[in-house]
Amino acid sequence: MTESDQNEARLKTMRDAPSGALRTLFVHQIWLWRWSGLVVGLLLAILIAFMTLTPLPAPNLLTGGIDKVYHFVAFATLIFPVIVTDSRRWVWAVPLAIAYGGAIELIQPYVGRGAEWLDFGADITGVLAGAALAELLHDRIRDKFFAVDAPLETGDEAASEALRLEAMRTELMDELREVLREELKGLNREQPSASAASEPRSEEERGLPRH
Repeated sequence: MTESDQNEARLKTMRDAPSGALRTLFVHQIWLWRWSGLVVGLLLAILIAFMTLTPLPAPNLLTGGIDKVYHFVAFATLIFPVIVTDSRRWVWAVPLAIAYGGAIELIQPYVGRGAEWLDFGADITGVLAGAALAELLHDRIRDKFFAVDAPLETGDEAASEALRLEAMRTELMDELREVLREELKGLNREQPSASAASEPRSEEERGLPRH
């Protein structure tokens, strides 16, 4: 299969993708998928702030280290949707989530709650665990829904146009090689004729009397 045929096959695959399939839906709505992670993360951050900065009616409600489990689960849940929808957010989302946990611990004494280093440690552990799990699942989701149609992610028209231009370039080069081949054949046919024309004619052909 030539390069031109391969390009045509790729274009046909992109055109013939089922529009109703879940994979195609995700490919064309990937921006919505990414933004949904940020929205869910923001809502979870507000919920965590409400739960951790609201004074407890019963001081002994969270005892025996169970509050550490709550901190771990809360911050793992907070970071998970942000990373699973776009793993490139690691760079800023993880430090921001950790700083958010530290800010909550600093504010808690002013709202009648107790601040503990162990709570902050549980926050950090939850952030790292949730981010690692999200990264793992992000790769699987990407491979399942986005990898096959990756060229579409950068724009259907741009990808299709690039493939068309490459196919046109390949076809043009093939035509040019064919023209050059025909020209060379023509030159090879003309050379024997020219050689025959340049040979000296006999005396009879030149009109001279024979001796």
